[in-house]
Amino acid sequence: MKALLVVAAVLACGCRTEILPAMKKADPGPKTRLVDRGCEATDYPAGTDVPAGAKNIGWIRVDRLENDDDTFAALREAVCKAGGNAFSRTRWIRAAGASVADPPVHLEANAWSVP
Repeated sequence: MKALLVVAAVLACGCRTEILPAMKKADPGPKTRLVDRGCEATDYPAGTDVPAGAKNIGWIRVDRLENDDDTFAALREAVCKAGGNAFSRTRWIRAAGASVADPPVHLEANAWSVP
């Protein structure tokens, strides 16, 4: 009988299961990156994500640089030079007649001036 109580106590203490509640993580929102000159260029996934009251500046295109980080930094700087502080719908552009296997030659985005 004592052995049965010891086994029951060990099982009750040793088989404890803890289930944590599923918690939804907060949405970090759009990514904001700083350009060296202090201009902020917020990256929105689509034009519909841009806040109300924003003015569309138009498409901004930059040449591809050595790596993607430098190319995106050049795009953010070009958006700031055009008078914007946000961009959306970023896309890579290949040369005319290039195949899908060829690397893109430009990076293009829709620039915005967000109040």
